[in-house]
Amino acid sequence: LFHICISMMMWAYYTVMKTSPGEIPLYWGFYIGDDDYKRKRYCLICNAFKPERSHHCSICNVCILNMDHHCPWVDNCIGFYKRKFFIQLLFYLVCLLIVVDIGSSYCIYGTVREMYEKGMKYDRQVHCVIVFFSFLFAAVFSGVIFVFFKFHVKLVLNNSTTIESLEKDPKNDNAKFNLGYYENWIQVFGENK
Repeated sequence: LFHICISMMMWAYYTVMKTSPGEIPLYWGFYIGDDDYKRKRYCLICNAFKPERSHHCSICNVCILNMDHHCPWVDNCIGFYKRKFFIQLLFYLVCLLIVVDIGSSYCIYGTVREMYEKGMKYDRQVHCVIVFFSFLFAAVFSGVIFVFFKFHVKLVLNNSTTIESLEKDPKNDNAKFNLGYYENWIQVFGENK
């Protein structure tokens, strides 16, 4: 199970690293062909019109479609094409951390049981301290990653992004993009199960 979780997490990480985040097509604002004459947003850095929900990333120096955030762990933006793989990466990481927590809790149980039955020897004290702090670190890291995963799943289900969730502008109504949980999920993950 541990090896399956590791291999799936590494596959998702590689896919997130190599997939394009979703750049705006060249001359997007000129051939859109819509009858709506509302004012289009324009990026002064890229010198291009921007669709709704696109943002300019100052680190990548490019405008990204449906930009969620710039992720330092994958050294790229999480946008329209990468979001599915980013959520998968978080899911596999949560699964891996659960396996590690279960395995290390078994080791903690064995160490505490041995201490209770045989007493503590000096050479075992160092081992016990290392095992305990490793378990503590893994448990805290699991909690943080689980909360992060839960936050991003909630954003997917509400058809929102991290940038949109941080904006406190009352004029910005993100509910207009919400199509319902199922349709929002399909929009990110596709229909192929």
